[in-house]
Amino acid sequence: MTHEFEYYTTNFPQELKLILSMIRGELTELASEDVKTRLQGTDWQLFLRLVYHHRLYSVLYLKIKDWNSAIIPDFVVENLRQQYTANTFRMLHLTAEMEQVCGAFRERGIRNITLKGPALAHDLYGDISLRTSKDLDILIPFNDVESAEEILESLGYESKEGKRTATVSSWKWREHHICYKHPVKRTQVEIHWRLNPDSGRETDFELLWKRSRFSAYTQTPVRMLEREDLWAYLVTHGARHGWFRLRWLLDIDQMIRSMPLDVNKVERRLRAEGRLPIGSQALRLASVLLDTPLDKKYLTLLSSNERAGEKLARLGIVFMKEMIESPADVKNYRSYLYALRSTRQKLFFFIERLYPTTWDVDQLPLPRSLHFLYFPLRPFLWFWRRIKRNTMTERG
Repeated sequence: MTHEFEYYTTNFPQELKLILSMIRGELTELASEDVKTRLQGTDWQLFLRLVYHHRLYSVLYLKIKDWNSAIIPDFVVENLRQQYTANTFRMLHLTAEMEQVCGAFRERGIRNITLKGPALAHDLYGDISLRTSKDLDILIPFNDVESAEEILESLGYESKEGKRTATVSSWKWREHHICYKHPVKRTQVEIHWRLNPDSGRETDFELLWKRSRFSAYTQTPVRMLEREDLWAYLVTHGARHGWFRLRWLLDIDQMIRSMPLDVNKVERRLRAEGRLPIGSQALRLASVLLDTPLDKKYLTLLSSNERAGEKLARLGIVFMKEMIESPADVKNYRSYLYALRSTRQKLFFFIERLYPTTWDVDQLPLPRSLHFLYFPLRPFLWFWRRIKRNTMTERG
């Protein structure tokens, strides 16, 4: 495993390798003098930037706050303490907002399942301060999207994309969520009607609702995904983002270490959705980078599509080594996303390209009675956009 760790992290900066070593608990096993030798030449400013980028300041603060100050500079510990404290207050604020929004949906008869946020932090770590969240992700039935938007607007939220133009009827099929932001509270809510944006096969909301459970964290009823559904969702979400924040991989590590899961159920669900390689990718990355212990059942899941999983793991490493704002900033991200898709999902991907988009409507507004014309016009509109984009790029 040490050999694999070195191979996977070949192009990682020394400071990122140090962060991984701290999470793996390797420094606690060394004598003080050996630790000092290990830390020589560390760029502590870069270390802090990487910790913040990967959203690991709370976890690392609790790991190192009691270490000898001669080992870790005081300003590093103090910076992590401040980030830890600020995150605790953010998560408490987000908790209150989660209960208000979920409660408003419930009062209007809209069933909802919170996907991440403070409820997930408590579920995984037993302490909301140990995980960061910038928004609330809430899953609702497909047919309740418009009603949910009305409720959010009544609570003072505004769509980040602005008021949506009257568009073709396929917008909810092509997309999977809408993002709203509160201009005063600065909180963000994403309403999901699908778990994933790839239009592949996934579990129906009714079944997810039937299997869902109540959060043990909140006083008011807040629903969460069943643990096996949650594992599959977090793995798919992390893979789609290229694991460019190590916090997502740490979530998987934490679930494996602390949550009793029916791994056979997980495997069946991943197989049904064509996502076994993604599950294998997550297990390989977690075991190699975080030294996550895998029992016999997890090893079986890892080997269920091992070759594809290993390939995806090596592709995913690219997004971790630099502090990027989005994996889309990396030039091979589109090819990586395509590699994540199953054969069925790749077929849907090409079918989707034939359907009109909101861009087509904005580019050439037509009366609703003539929306059918967007289908034959789509290749021309796409070509027109591409020419226009290239011309603007050339002009600087």
